Amino acid sequence: MIPVMSVTALADGEMTACRVEGVEILVCRVDGRFYACANRCTHAGQALHTGRLRGWRLGCPLHGAWFDVRDGRCLQPPAEVGLVTYPVLIERGRVQVDVRRPRPPAG
Repeated sequence: MIPVMSVTALADGEMTACRVEGVEILVCRVDGRFYACANRCTHAGQALHTGRLRGWRLGCPLHGAWFDVRDGRCLQPPAEVGLVTYPVLIERGRVQVDVRRPRPPAG
């Protein structure tokens, strides 16, 4: 696990892009919980940190694909493949992400 930020760095409903050991990820805070996923849409490679976070739904700003930040599942086309997600651990007030253990999208 690699520490990436303080838990106070993101308010509920916010997200931020990070580079962890060369991997571009997106960290989102939803209902007090933190999630980490790939920061690029699987449809056209658009950076997702410029998109919309509505609850646990993440919308791509380019073509409107939607993903579930909890498990990476693709919720709405044009994307057909979900996002890779990464384990997150909160320890001593720090958000930690394990980019060495990517999880394939659900569904």
